Amino acid sequence: MSSRIGVPRQISSTLVILGLIGTVIGFIMALSGVDPEKAGDVAAIGPMVSKLIDGMAVALYTTLVGGVLNIWLNINVNMLAGATVNLITEIVAVGERHAGP
Repeated sequence: MSSRIGVPRQISSTLVILGLIGTVIGFIMALSGVDPEKAGDVAAIGPMVSKLIDGMAVALYTTLVGGVLNIWLNINVNMLAGATVNLITEIVAVGERHAGP
C-alpha cells in the first residue's frame, strides 16, 4: 500500500511542471502579438495589447491551476499516507492481540 502512494505524489510534482510550462507558453503567446515596428501606429496598439493580455491570462491561469491542484493533491497524498500508516499499525496490533502471549 505504501508503495502506491508514489504515483499520486509524482502526479502532484508533474502538475507544477505543467503549470510552469503553461506559463512559458502564455508568455510566448503574449509576446508573439507584439510587433516593435508597429508600436508607433495607434491603430495597431489595440490588437497588440489584446494579444498581450490574452497570453498573460493563459500564463496566470495555468500557473494558478497547476499550483492549486498540486496543493490539493499533496493534501490528499499526506492524508492517504497517514491513513496507510494507521491501517498497518492497527493490523499489526490486532495480529499481536490474537497471537497472545
